[in-house]
Amino acid sequence: MKHALLTTLLLTSLASAATVRGADGTSVTVTSPRRVVALNATTVELIYRLGKQATIVGTDVTGTYPTNQIPSVGHWAQLPAEGIISLKPDLVIGTADNFGMPGNTAVVQQLRAAGLKVLILPASDTGGLDGVKTRLNLLGQVYGVPGAASSLARGLDTTLQAVKANRPKVPPRVIFLYAHSPNDGSIYGTDGGANDLITLAGGKNAAPFKDTKALTAEALVAINPDAIVMLNRGLSSVGGVDGALRMPGVAQTNAGKHRRIYAVDDSIRWIGPRLPEFALKLARQWKADFGR
Repeated sequence: MKHALLTTLLLTSLASAATVRGADGTSVTVTSPRRVVALNATTVELIYRLGKQATIVGTDVTGTYPTNQIPSVGHWAQLPAEGIISLKPDLVIGTADNFGMPGNTAVVQQLRAAGLKVLILPASDTGGLDGVKTRLNLLGQVYGVPGAASSLARGLDTTLQAVKANRPKVPPRVIFLYAHSPNDGSIYGTDGGANDLITLAGGKNAAPFKDTKALTAEALVAINPDAIVMLNRGLSSVGGVDGALRMPGVAQTNAGKHRRIYAVDDSIRWIGPRLPEFALKLARQWKADFGR
């Protein structure tokens, strides 16, 4: 009887263990993680979607949705190894883009040297919806709930079908304008989450470059977009649409002349599970404004 019980316990333990290969080629073997430091807003959101939020003991400053009281270890671009270690996690999960920041180059090695397991997910600022699904499936393996991950992925596809049905027939030419203040703005290029949102919603990114350029009147007028997308906090920081129209070159563009400036969620630079929802809202706005 005792041997049978031990065998059952062993089989149960083996069944719940998972070996997951990270984006850096390093695999981690985990068994029902209970103390997880989840770095990057999308990591937190995906874990919530899987119903495993009670395991999160720490995040970075971006991990604020859904609304929570999870302790923050600091800024995502300069993660403190000591602060993460102090939370005594049995697993640290982050993304390749965050861990790849110049201020974080030694963090993974420091964490692993301290005996912590670190799983690096694919980058959250590239890959579009397929990238979200990849990260979701990896987390499903980590938590032993692959069925839940597959179900959530199907839900994303369902919303995507609604997006496709609501896109404007003629794609508007769009730029993403990032602003800290009326005198501090940047035009994002064709790399990153903002581009994925624009494309998914049925627009065409009009920026003629991949990276980010400082906003100048000359550059913006030369691009002459039909629509401008800004973060909610960015539009608020410049004083709303009227304030945006006072930024260099904005009023001289087709977008400015028709007040076609659209606010989107602050998290869209990192591509998360709400991307189809954000795209659906934007697609409907563009379909109404630019014709059916």
